[in-house]
Amino acid sequence: MNAALTCVFCLVQGTRRPPLPQAVEQLPGAGELRLVPAWRSVWLVVASVPARDYSADALSRGMQNIDWVGRRAMAHEAVVEQFLTCQAVLPLQLFTLFTSDERAVEDFVRRRRSIDRILGRINRQHEWGLRLTFNERGALEAAAARAVPATGAGYLTRKRELLDVTRGRLADARAEAARVFRTLSRGASAARRRTSTERAVPGSRLLLDAAFLVPVRRAAAFRALLRKQARAFRTAGIVVSLTGPWPPYNFI
Repeated sequence: MNAALTCVFCLVQGTRRPPLPQAVEQLPGAGELRLVPAWRSVWLVVASVPARDYSADALSRGMQNIDWVGRRAMAHEAVVEQFLTCQAVLPLQLFTLFTSDERAVEDFVRRRRSIDRILGRINRQHEWGLRLTFNERGALEAAAARAVPATGAGYLTRKRELLDVTRGRLADARAEAARVFRTLSRGASAARRRTSTERAVPGSRLLLDAAFLVPVRRAAAFRALLRKQARAFRTAGIVVSLTGPWPPYNFI
């Protein structure tokens, strides 16, 4: 009989034992999902995986292949998302592995105090992701709609004007994105702005990359607040991408 490891996807909390999903994408080679009691009202969501496929050596080799990692990361996230309706879901890192269910429970019980604090903070809350990007096409089209200059000097002058329009609109859009982040933060329990992502590429048109922790009961109001802010986005050249609800990855 082949040895197996216990893979833990997440911790879930609820007043009742949560139901297991009937069909969900799984890690290759994994068995059926199981709920393992950790302590009162908290369960581990686990599955058994073959030790030969998920040993330290196997993971070291697999991590060199982006397709191998990507397939398993997507499966891991698919499992976690099945428990969004629970009172709280605490997602764990990909390949959180133990030699047995008992060893997994022992590890989390040892950290119960800090885990309970996290569960309390994310109780009945979901994460929403927001990206704002700058689309300079509208501004350039408006400025370029004028007649083509007849002289070389006129052509160069217009090129400078177009560049000034882009710079000015981009500066205004960045200021608008910062204002929107502040406004939406007031409608959330917590907010994180990933400025390192925004500045990753020189001249980036990514104005805002943010995550918000929002109570489930206030999700509709949060989306309505964003729609209200978005009324001025067209003229500012801002494109909106709101995603969610997600497990609270950025708030644990």
